[in-house]
Amino acid sequence: MIRDLNESDRNQTIELVNQFYRKVNELELDGLFRIRPRAATKFTDIYFKLIGTGKVYMRGSFEETELVSLLIGRVEEKPHLEEERSLFIDLAVTKLGKKKKGYMTSLLEDVDQWCKEKSIPAIELRAILQNEEAVRFWDKSSFERFYIRYRKRIL
Repeated sequence: MIRDLNESDRNQTIELVNQFYRKVNELELDGLFRIRPRAATKFTDIYFKLIGTGKVYMRGSFEETELVSLLIGRVEEKPHLEEERSLFIDLAVTKLGKKKKGYMTSLLEDVDQWCKEKSIPAIELRAILQNEEAVRFWDKSSFERFYIRYRKRIL
């Protein structure tokens, strides 16, 4: 079942966000890109405060009361582009042991419908290249590679 996340889902949401952040921190990146402790709590709480503004998508797939997958995104205003706004997916994660069961695919269908209802013409996201599992997933999805983001370590 897919539904909006709410305050009663806070702990499960933080747990799933933490799972993703731990995975990112396990990757050998440039040494600077490290997610701080307690970032999952801060990230989750910021999004919970924005619920009801119409500017965030924050829904999860549940097996009864267990949160097994979530997708969190924010509407970006782009007055300089003809599209005017898009939804940027900040986080999409499925619980370990629950992958390849269609939960994320269902959430992606749901977010498509949400964007259509709000007349949002595009959805964007970024994936860390070393997160090969994520890159493979997005390459197989209906998303297309659109631009390349570069990074350079200075310090």
